[in-house]
Amino acid sequence: MVIYEQIPMHQPNRTIRSRKRFGVCSYPETYFELFNHESPLRAWLTELQSLTEVESLTALQAKSVATTPESFEALSIRNAQIAIQQIRKKSSIIIEELDSIIDSLPVTTHGLCYLYESFSVTCSRIKPVVEQCRRKGCDYATNKQLSHDVLMICEQTLKFMDTFLAKDNVNNAQIEAYARKLKENFGELVDITIKKECQILISSLDKKNSHLCLKWSLLALWQLTQNDPYMCRLFIENQNIIKNLVDIVRNYCNVSLDEMHQVKGAAVRVLTYLSANLRTEIRDRRILLMITAALANISFLNTDSIVKYDTLTILLNELRNRHDEFDDQLLKDQIVTLLANMSHHHPLQVVSSGGLIFLLSILHSDMYTSQNGSSNDVATRLDSTRIQQKIAVALARLGGHRSTAKIVYKLNGLNKLVQLCKDAKQRHFSDTVLLASLAAIKRLAQSLGRTPFKELNATDLIDMKLQDSFAQYSARYESLV
Repeated sequence: MVIYEQIPMHQPNRTIRSRKRFGVCSYPETYFELFNHESPLRAWLTELQSLTEVESLTALQAKSVATTPESFEALSIRNAQIAIQQIRKKSSIIIEELDSIIDSLPVTTHGLCYLYESFSVTCSRIKPVVEQCRRKGCDYATNKQLSHDVLMICEQTLKFMDTFLAKDNVNNAQIEAYARKLKENFGELVDITIKKECQILISSLDKKNSHLCLKWSLLALWQLTQNDPYMCRLFIENQNIIKNLVDIVRNYCNVSLDEMHQVKGAAVRVLTYLSANLRTEIRDRRILLMITAALANISFLNTDSIVKYDTLTILLNELRNRHDEFDDQLLKDQIVTLLANMSHHHPLQVVSSGGLIFLLSILHSDMYTSQNGSSNDVATRLDSTRIQQKIAVALARLGGHRSTAKIVYKLNGLNKLVQLCKDAKQRHFSDTVLLASLAAIKRLAQSLGRTPFKELNATDLIDMKLQDSFAQYSARYESLV
C-alpha cells in the first residue's frame, strides 16, 4: 500500500524523498518510468518462480502415482503398450525406407550421392529405435548383440559409400548386401523387443484377481491389433493368449455384475477380432484349431461380434484352402459347434457364408472311416456321433425358413436325416443322433409339407409322435421318458 502526501503547489523544490513517506514516488511520471523497467523485486520474483517450478516438477516426477501393487501392474501394462506402439510405428517407416533404398539399386556414380543422403537419414532414424530396444531388452544377450550389429552395419555401409564417392566407383552388389543384412537384423531386433513387451500384456490376462489390470490389458490388446496383421499374428502365435481369453469369457465372475459384463465383453471383442484376421496366412494347424475352438466358445455367449467381422466367411474360406486339414475331426467338430450356435440367432448369415453347404457336406461324408478306417476306434466313433448330432441341431434351427429347407431337401440333406433315423448303423447306434434327427425332420416338415416325405417313404416320421418314433427306431428299445 502506498500513502501519498499532499504537496503544496508553492513548494516545487522539495526533494522527492520528502514528497513520500514510503512507497513509490508520488509523481505519476516517475512511477511509470519505474514500471517500464524491471525492478529488483520483479527480477527476484521471476527467479524464485523458475526455481520453485523446477523443484516442484522434480518432486512430482519423483513421487509415484501408483499407490498400490495393482496400480504398479497397470502402469507396467500401459508402458508396454506405449513402447510397442512407438517401436512399431518407427520401425515400419524405417523398413519402408530400406525397401525403397534396395529397390532403387543399382545406381550410377551420379545417383550415389542421393543414395548416401537417403541412407544417412534412415540411419539417423534407426539409432533412437535401437537405443529404445536396447533399454527394453537389457537383460537379453541376443538383444544386445543385435543392437550392436545393427549400428555396426549402419557405420560400415556409410564408410563404404564414402569410399565409393571418393573413388568415383559404385559396388551395387555390396550396398544391396549390407542393406538387406541391416533390414534383416533390424527386423529381428524389433520383433524380439515387441514380443517381450507383448508378454507383459499376455501374462496380465492370467491375473483374474485384478480387475484394473484385466481392463487395461484387454484395452491394450484391442488397440494394438486394430488394422495391424503383424500384431495379430504375434498374439495368435502365443497359445497362452487364446487360453487366457477363453478362460476370462467362461469363468471370470469375481466382481460386480456390470464389471463382469464389461470384462467379458472386452475379451469377446479381442478374441473375435484376432480370429477375424485369419485372412493372414496361419500355417500352424494348432493355431487354427485354437482359434476355431475360441470362436465356438464365444458363440455360446455372444454371436454379434462374429457377424460384425464376417468371421464365418473368413473361417470357412480358410478351411477350403486347406484341403489336407478338411478331414480333421477336431477342427470339424469346433466349426460345426460354431455353425450350430450361429444358426439359432443368425440363420441367414450361416447360409450366406456357405455354412449350410459345409454342414451338408460333412453330413454326407463317411466321418467314421475317414479318419483312420478302424471300426474299433471308440474315440473316433464318439467324435462322429457328436458331429452328426450337432449338424442335426443346426439343420433343425435352419429348417424354420422355407427357402433354407428347400436347399436342404434339394441337396439330399433330408434324405440323409431319414437314413440316420431308420438305419442305426449310419448313426453308429447313437440314440442322441436319432433324437436330434427326428427333431430336425419335424421342423423341416413344417416348411416343406408332406410331399418330400412321401417320396422318401418317411411319412411315419412326421405322423407319429416324437416319443413313438424314438421308441420304434431306438437301438436300445428304450423309452424316451
